[in-house]
Parts: sequence; structure tokens; C-alpha cells
Amino acid sequence: MWNIILIHDRGTSILLGRPLAIAPSDSITPRPTRLKGPKLEISDHYLYSPPLVEIQADIINSLYTPTWQSADTIMRHATRIINSMVSFRNQLPESYKALFGGTDDWTLDRRAGLVEEVTADQGLTLLKLGISRLLLLRALFSSERLEYSQRHKALEDGMHLSFEGQTDTNQC
Repeated sequence: MWNIILIHDRGTSILLGRPLAIAPSDSITPRPTRLKGPKLEISDHYLYSPPLVEIQADIINSLYTPTWQSADTIMRHATRIINSMVSFRNQLPESYKALFGGTDDWTLDRRAGLVEEVTADQGLTLLKLGISRLLLLRALFSSERLEYSQRHKALEDGMHLSFEGQTDTNQC
């Protein structure tokens, strides 16, 4: 139940542009785990949401803060967050891996097939990851403390939305 409350807190914060109501340090509740048993099924989306809401909390607390931050501090935060996103993506099961390769060179039929094959859990997890990414890129693009080239790179990255190989802010 606590994880559902955290999911809603982060979502509400994002939607309303407000600070988090529940700080990450307010809880020591462990993340949900997949248990074995006939009546113990939980969705992948529920299982993968806690690390995503931690990433969202990090973005909100470190980049949407009213305190002044240098460009260097902003980029350090962005690098840490990007690394968290890449780490999260790399820990997803194999069934998610094909969803990160891009579809530019795919036929229309193959793209349509992908849409039909994506499960609701995968779609919701990818949606949360995409929202987190856009939240990060919006903070970088709108920051007046970053140089134009850094803000332009965030805008370009937001247009392409592919994580392939990204582990530093030069590829943000």
C-alpha cells in the first residue's frame, strides 16, 4: 500500500508542479518483491514502479528546487539521474530490451506489431520512465544557468527519446 501512496505522491507532484508531500527519507518501507505462490501475483508495473518513483523524487528534489544552483551542480545532478535511469533500464527483464532499440528502420507492419505485443504492464512502466525522462529534460532545457549548447542538447535528446548508450550528460 505504501508504494501505491508514493506513486500517487510523485504523480501529483509532477502534475501540479509542486514539491513532494512525502520525502524519500520519510520511509524505510522495502520495495515490493515477487513472491512465489498461487495467489501472490503482482503486476510488473507495480514491481518496477518504486525505483521509478525514486528517480522522479530525485529529479523533483534536486532540479526543481527554488534554491540557486550552479550549472556544474545541475549537470552533476543530471548525470546521477541519467545513470539511475540507465541502471534501471538495464535491470529490466529481457522482454523489455527490444523496446529500447528504436524503430526508425522498421516497416509500418513491424511497428504495428510492436504496439500489439506490448503488455499493459510494459506500457505503464515505459510511460513512467518516459515521464521521468521528460521531467529531467524539461528541467535542463528551461534552466537559464546552463549554457545554450547544454540546453540545446537536452532539447535534441527530448526529440529522440532513445536511451541507447547514454551514461553521461554529453548524451543527455
